[in-house]
Amino acid sequence: MFQSKFFSSKNLLDWNIEYNLGLQNRLLKKDELLLEAGQRCDYFYFVLKGFLRVYYLDIDGNEITHWFSPKDTTITSPFSYFNKEENILFIQALEETDVLLISSDQLNTVIENVPSANKEARKLLAEFAMTFSRRVMEIHTKTAESRYLKLMAEHSTIFQKAKLSHIASFLGITQQSLSRIRKNI
Repeated sequence: MFQSKFFSSKNLLDWNIEYNLGLQNRLLKKDELLLEAGQRCDYFYFVLKGFLRVYYLDIDGNEITHWFSPKDTTITSPFSYFNKEENILFIQALEETDVLLISSDQLNTVIENVPSANKEARKLLAEFAMTFSRRVMEIHTKTAESRYLKLMAEHSTIFQKAKLSHIASFLGITQQSLSRIRKNI
C-alpha cells in the first residue's frame, strides 16, 4: 500500500523507453506465488493490475499476513532486495495480477538520470519504514476494533479482495475475533 505519484506506472513505462531500462512484466494467476521464502528477491514490484498479499510463516507454520499491495503500489522483500539477506516472505496474487519488475540496477539508472528520483525514492522508503513501525505499535496500543475500523476507512478494497483469515492475521487477531468485531459494528 505504498503509492507514489512519482513512481507511477506512466513514469516507470516512460523511463523504461527513455533510458532503455529493459523492465519486465510478470503475469500471475490467482493464488500464484510471485516470491517464496528462501528465494532471493531481486526486484521491487510495481502492481500494474491486480492485488498481492505478502505473508510469512510463524514458528508454528501459520501464515501471517504482513501486507497487501493493490494496483498502483510497490512492494518488495526489503531485507533480501536491499541487503541480499535470506528472504522469509511470500508474495501471493489474490487475483490475476500484472507486476512490473524493477531491479536495483534499473532503479539506480532512474535515480542517476531523473533529478528528483533520489529524493522521491528516499521519501518512499521513509514512508515504508514509518508505516511498518506504526503498524507494529498499533498492535500493542490500539484495540482490535479500532485497528479494524482504521483498515476499513483507509483501505476498504482489502475487504473485497482478501479472505477474512488474511485480514484477521494482518490485524493480529483470530478469525473468530474478527467475526465478533464485524457482528458488533
